[in-house]
Formats: sequence, C-alpha cells, structure tokens
Amino acid sequence: MKKIVKATALSLALAFVSSAAMAAENIAFINAAYLFEHHPDRDAIAQKLDSGFKKQADELAASKKSIDGKIEKLQKEAKDLRSADIKKREDEINKLMKEHDAKVQKYQQEAQKLENAERTKILESIQAATNNLAKEKGYTYVLDANSVVFAVDGKDISDDVLKAIGGKVPAEQPKAETKDTEKPAAK
Repeated sequence: MKKIVKATALSLALAFVSSAAMAAENIAFINAAYLFEHHPDRDAIAQKLDSGFKKQADELAASKKSIDGKIEKLQKEAKDLRSADIKKREDEINKLMKEHDAKVQKYQQEAQKLENAERTKILESIQAATNNLAKEKGYTYVLDANSVVFAVDGKDISDDVLKAIGGKVPAEQPKAETKDTEKPAAK
C-alpha cells in the first residue's frame, strides 16, 4: 500500500514539475511557405533566373523547331526518295535529336542548380531573421505552422519575420463570411 501511495505522489510531483517546465517555454510559430512567397528578393531572383537562361532556352527552342522541320520535310519527300537517302536523313535527324536532348538535360541541370542555390539563400535569410527575432523576443522554440496543430492567437510571428527580412506585409485578405446554417421557418 505504501508503494502505491509513494508511486502516486511521485507521479503527481513529476506532473507538476513537467507542467511548470512547459509553462516556462515560450513557443511561437512561422509560416515558412508564406515567408518564402512574400520574400522581398523572390521576384528579383525569378527575373535573374529567367534572363540568365533566356538565351539558352531560345537556342533550344530554335534547335527543336529545326529538327521538327527536318522531320516534316522528310515525311513529305519520303515517297520520292530512295531508301538509302531516307536512311541517311533519319540518321542525321536522330543525331540532331540526341544532341538536342543532351543540351536540354544540361540546361535543366544548370537551371536547377542555380535555382536551388538561390532558394537556399532565401531560406537562410528567413532562418537568420527567425533566429534573431526569437532571441530578441525570448522564444524558446519557433515551429513551422505546418507542424502546429493548435496555437494561441498572437504566437504567429510570420509578419514580424517578414518585416525583419525587409519584406512588406501584404494587406489582409477579406475573410470569407460564414453563412447562417439555420433553415427558414416552415410556412
């Protein structure tokens, strides 16, 4: 009997200590996707990526158009050509297609590499601003909103982080009005 009383007392003591420890925690959350979407450098980076790869994209499009033209021409002229000439043109087209595919793959890898590098810079600036704000405001933990099941109003610091990285907080979207669910009275 004494063991049960001691175990119960110990359990209650641990519960009080852990709830007191939890009360000392100051937890906030951010919406990382929102911060990424509204980051002040995001549009400039997108323009940089577009302009940096425009020339290559145009060259690839012209190459594809040329190959398509050769294929179309071969299809039109095939009935009048000898099989050796058809084979020669097919081999030339296949060679051009392989070269084009290799260029496309290289282009995609370069574009992905640069895009990842730029995305990393944005995420690092969000992380640094979040860390600084958390230290300044005394938050013990800052979680991503996608991992938060419940949060008290006022603990979302996304707009504060956005301001810290130099972004503008967008005007709030009007919230959807809730319709009354009551049915009209029967006549």
